[in-house]
Amino acid sequence: MRERKKRWGFVVLVSTALVLVGLLSLTSTAWATPAQGSAQQQSIPPTKEADQTVVCPGESLVFEISFGAGPTKWDNVVVTDDIDPLLTIEDVTTSHGTVLVVGQVVTVNVGNLTAGETVTIRITCTLEEGASPGFLVENTATAAVGDPALEFDASDYIEVCTPEFVPEPSSLLLLGSGLAGLASYAGMRWAKYRA
Repeated sequence: MRERKKRWGFVVLVSTALVLVGLLSLTSTAWATPAQGSAQQQSIPPTKEADQTVVCPGESLVFEISFGAGPTKWDNVVVTDDIDPLLTIEDVTTSHGTVLVVGQVVTVNVGNLTAGETVTIRITCTLEEGASPGFLVENTATAAVGDPALEFDASDYIEVCTPEFVPEPSSLLLLGSGLAGLASYAGMRWAKYRA
């Protein structure tokens, strides 16, 4: 009987603690709706993705940047992308705004976005021949909104491919003859013990 009371007392204690934690969490900002949150919560943050994760020198790749206004209107939207010096810019297309390419910097002056509207920017690049194998190429896109500007960043990393090791035929011949020699030596020793 005492054990049963102890168990029920423990259950009541745990239940009370859980109710208190639940009540305290209701005052937390984690429950804020988008209208209560900051401007960052009201936007669709920029994403930047490449169509490949590993690229060999001389190959092309495409970066796609997406950014949206969320439930509110955005004014004076400018998206800037600093392209790594190991990449050569081949082409830039956008669903909104005008494109300006200066050196390795791509700037898209989007202008105003209405609620729910999304911008997509595609940047086609080629990896230069002198890129070191295993090197990570980093690209960062920044979306500036309004005046004074709120900034949102998105980065992506691309790895330069490592050439595959292809053994020479002479190395394979040397390895094969060494294994054949070991096998014949083992066979002779085995025959000696059997005799």
